[in-house]
Amino acid sequence: MLRSIEKNFFKIVQRLGLLFAILAFAAVMVLSVMSYGKINIEASDQIDTPVIHFADYQNPISAKEAGVTIASKADDNFNQEFDVQLADIVTALEALPDTSIDKTDLAQKVKILVKIKSNDYPQDLQLAYATSLAKLTKQMVNVGGEKTNIDAFIKWHDQEFAKQVNAQTKNNFLRMGSLSAEKATGYAMLGSAAAALGIFIMFVMMLVMLRVERNTRQ
Repeated sequence: MLRSIEKNFFKIVQRLGLLFAILAFAAVMVLSVMSYGKINIEASDQIDTPVIHFADYQNPISAKEAGVTIASKADDNFNQEFDVQLADIVTALEALPDTSIDKTDLAQKVKILVKIKSNDYPQDLQLAYATSLAKLTKQMVNVGGEKTNIDAFIKWHDQEFAKQVNAQTKNNFLRMGSLSAEKATGYAMLGSAAAALGIFIMFVMMLVMLRVERNTRQ
């Protein structure tokens, strides 16, 4: 009778060990896949080019609702494109009546103004600022620029551009914080997977020992 109880006991332990080994192995696989996905998640903190529409200036209420060589070459390309945008701004402003704007040394004034206004931004956003201002200046002239207060118009553009940049910066900060949390969770899952693997190995060793014990008794 005791031998029968002992035999049944080992059978139960063997089956439970096999069940827990399977569950531990499944946990290892699931946690490994999930941790890999979270650890390798990526996010960019790059700020997209702000998009500003001249119609928002006309209707502000509606708007509120709605290497060395390589570096040198890149700088040259930047300066060339920047100068192109400045030239477009000057061309647009020169189309205005003399009563609307002082055109004395206009090109130099525009260059200094845009440089000062965009100086706080990185190079890609400096070019984006000049491009945006050039586009809106053309639109402003085409819809009756002689009636527009140029200083107020430029100030409004500065505010809209800065608002979009700040909003994207804030969103990027929150997204990068969320990314860090996801990676931390991934590493925690990886640790849990390692623990589950240890449990799996333990139950496998137990099953092996039970098998050895059973063969020895036979």
